[in-house]
Amino acid sequence: MKKIILSLFAAVFLLSGCFNMNEKTEQEKVQKGTTPVQDYVGQGYSFVDGNKSAERVKKHEEEIKQEAINYMQTKYKTDVKVNNVVPARNGAVVIVESEAPIQFTTSVIVKFLLNKKDEIGSGTSDEGTVEQAIVGGLYAKAYVEEFKHLNEFTEELAQKYDLLGYTEEALSKTSPSGYQWKYYFVTVWHDDYLSPYEAYLANPNISAEELRILFNKVDPESKHISIPMAFFSKEDKVPKQKLADKIAEEVKREEGIPKGSYMVTLYKNFIVNRVGLPDGENVEVEDIIK
Repeated sequence: MKKIILSLFAAVFLLSGCFNMNEKTEQEKVQKGTTPVQDYVGQGYSFVDGNKSAERVKKHEEEIKQEAINYMQTKYKTDVKVNNVVPARNGAVVIVESEAPIQFTTSVIVKFLLNKKDEIGSGTSDEGTVEQAIVGGLYAKAYVEEFKHLNEFTEELAQKYDLLGYTEEALSKTSPSGYQWKYYFVTVWHDDYLSPYEAYLANPNISAEELRILFNKVDPESKHISIPMAFFSKEDKVPKQKLADKIAEEVKREEGIPKGSYMVTLYKNFIVNRVGLPDGENVEVEDIIK
């Protein structure tokens, strides 16, 4: 599971970029800075060479949004809303969210056509990115009551141990990680669950009952579902390992939450603005099987 999470984080860091240290515009200062998690709403979030295309992206923003929406409707039979348009190398990354019939957040890439300064190309996405997000959303629909309980349980943990999670705005604008909530997200390789995915494309309004049958048939123990949990200290220091161990024990004991492989990670209280993520320093407990 950790390999999956690291690959997701690595993708974000590769897309994000470093800026010329000699240029000190206000925007770049924000991008290079950090923000307490409770105050982070996407300020400074950026991608490689986004500063070079920012002006063109602003000029064509409505066209870029519509292309991302069209891409999701055409290829994935899914209506989405646009949460953020972030300039990137020769184009933009569009953070989109589906709220019905399933919920997930993902990203679409829209580039400018080479040698055609004011024309944009068709939307596209990194291989597997949207598919994985869809499968996570389908899993949450299939087990809606279990995920409702997980939301309540993680909120109780945060209050009990005086911890924080991501803000809703930060998740919607900077975290195209599929099905997620402020204390966790669902990560899965879509090719482990092709039958639920293909059933959704054939009928986007497939029922929760039908989805549950398909998930149970493919993977009755949900061995390929990972649900990493992330909590943040209210102080600028990493919590003690014993706190992560204590929370992990509570997760092990809790009944009625979705099946899967859980991971508990505790961070200190800040987000690196340009990537919308903590810096990686943490304490954790892996492989909590439910």
